[in-house]
Amino acid sequence: MYMPMILNKVFRSGLLTLMLFLTACQPSQQNGQRKIDGDSLHEAWRVDVGAPVNHPPLRIGDVLIVAPIDKPLLGLDVNTGKTLWSFDPGVRIWERAYASDGKSLFIGVEDGGYLAVDPATGKEIWRAELGINSQMPPFVSNGVVYVPTTFAGPGMLGKPDGKAVLFALSTQTGDEIWSFESDNYILQTPYLEGNTIYVAGSFTDPRVIDEGGHMRLYAINISDGSLVWKYESEDGFTKQVYATGDVVSYIAYQDFLVGVDAKTGDPLWRSDTGNWVPTLMGSGDVVYYGSANTNVHAIDIKTGSTIWTFNITEGSFNYLLGAPMLVDSDLIFLTQVGEIVSVDADTGEFNWQVVTDAAASRTGISVANGWIFLGDGNGIVFGFTDK
Repeated sequence: MYMPMILNKVFRSGLLTLMLFLTACQPSQQNGQRKIDGDSLHEAWRVDVGAPVNHPPLRIGDVLIVAPIDKPLLGLDVNTGKTLWSFDPGVRIWERAYASDGKSLFIGVEDGGYLAVDPATGKEIWRAELGINSQMPPFVSNGVVYVPTTFAGPGMLGKPDGKAVLFALSTQTGDEIWSFESDNYILQTPYLEGNTIYVAGSFTDPRVIDEGGHMRLYAINISDGSLVWKYESEDGFTKQVYATGDVVSYIAYQDFLVGVDAKTGDPLWRSDTGNWVPTLMGSGDVVYYGSANTNVHAIDIKTGSTIWTFNITEGSFNYLLGAPMLVDSDLIFLTQVGEIVSVDADTGEFNWQVVTDAAASRTGISVANGWIFLGDGNGIVFGFTDK
């Protein structure tokens, strides 16, 4: 039973469940890449980075960014896996809290710090002191990095009465453009659509909920950080948000896919995912996700209806890890037993499959310019290419 007003000791013990969800959180899409030739895809290299990898490696130019847990940030050569640089900011790096605009890497660190790093050299460009930790990936767009913050997460003393803030920072200088203080104690990775950014998370409430928890979704005007609307439900910890001009969709602890009117915050539809879901990704009017019953789904965001379902056949518990990647017209993803699988994004028809040696991976893959990258629970990072 979820009892949100019991503080500190019980709250900290409940963070174990929260941590499991945190391992699955990641940016929602990585489309716009060229098609991968599955017949030619092969392992080009592998490297041991010394600790588990909890977030997909990120390619920026010819450098692959990897953040092993409790280790310095690493820049690897994309073609060989050789370490080009190592960056230690002096405090713990929050290993899931990074993203890029293609020029700089933005990442959260312990004690409320936030950094921009040059991916070519591993040198710090700027540092902002937010005063609140950021453990989720930011959303970066048009010279602004939108940074979610939290008062609950791995390596932190929980503060359920904290008010998490969404910061809008300049990508060039780290200067604050605006900030929005929420009534949530945690904010998930936001999603920007048009002139509105949507961000959700959990909040403390004395009402007891048997399954799920109190969550709140905010719509915020990006011009000044003012509130457009807010929506509340009992779906629990939010895993991912995706939006179009008409609908905001999310999955939370109760593992229902939910659609909310993007202009008003009114509920539109609610769809049962069938089982535990790590996260989602969206493109246009389609939301993609995998559930722990071995099924991968494509859902119409306008109605919540199923477009197609693909069954992962190898094993009764062989589910999709993390978020699938949309690459041209293909949906590519990693399975729990270490298979890279591609299906047609429009029909769900099987394209190809490549077996890897990845062991106990905790997150999904990243795809960039004919390469697929992944890291596993043993601290091994893999580079696959079709060249």
